[in-house]
Amino acid sequence: MLRRPLGQGWYGLPENLKNLVLYEVMSKKYVLFAFGVALFLSLGTFLFFSRSAVFILTDETELLLYGNYRALLQTVKAAARLLRPVYMVSVPQVSDEALQRDYLEQKLPERSIIITPSRFEQASQGFKNRHPSSVVLILERQYIIDYKSDVKRAAEIAGPLAKKTDQTPGLLLPSSMDDTLRETLKQTFDEGLAEKGWSHGSILIDEAREVPSNLSSILTFPTNQRLQNASVPIILFSSINDDFLPRSVIAVFDDSFWPHIAEMVVSYEKNVKMNFNSVLRTRNYRDNYIKNADN
Repeated sequence: MLRRPLGQGWYGLPENLKNLVLYEVMSKKYVLFAFGVALFLSLGTFLFFSRSAVFILTDETELLLYGNYRALLQTVKAAARLLRPVYMVSVPQVSDEALQRDYLEQKLPERSIIITPSRFEQASQGFKNRHPSSVVLILERQYIIDYKSDVKRAAEIAGPLAKKTDQTPGLLLPSSMDDTLRETLKQTFDEGLAEKGWSHGSILIDEAREVPSNLSSILTFPTNQRLQNASVPIILFSSINDDFLPRSVIAVFDDSFWPHIAEMVVSYEKNVKMNFNSVLRTRNYRDNYIKNADN
């Protein structure tokens, strides 16, 4: 029987030589792999920063109420989805439009995508007039929060509370809201309540009158300061940070445009009009309230 000579590996190669060859082959593979990863990351970074950046115009008051960290987190999420830089720019709160425009000249590159609330529209348009390659998107004018569908979602919270307490939910809408829209929202809210098993509808509360205390919940906007110390569970449409909300708030629908930065840019690029839904961001308030009510 033929036996392999001592000190030799496969194909007659010495063991130490074979190990050396394998080491060199594997080393080359790792080097090539590392080079490929580095090249991919370099190209990706180059393409990322070569695209027009998105700038969200805001101010100190909005960042205070919304939360600077929350706003920053939304820009990071949008950048990851859009594969382009997204920044927020805090514009000085001055009435002089020229000063605001000069500030934008200092902060923004000539080719920018600007998303701005209407209060900075004139300054943004002035920037665009000087730099025609820029794009200006006006929040309140070009994008809409679909409150009708949001109110029906809110009924999914108010309905079970109404059944549980056997009390009617309240609806406190801003007096500045169009009468037709007010009636539409109430009808939609009542339809949502019925789908959750509460067929008695809701009470539309007049802002000028005292808020009833025998309600299962109140759906409202942050325009009525009388609800700050209310004991009735509140379903609130607001972008305000949780730290500034009373404990009676059991659910918050974030109706700001911050969570929709990426969708706004995509809708512009595709020339498609989009409506957005508020983001229910504190559902744990509702869950904790219902849990405590069971005890």
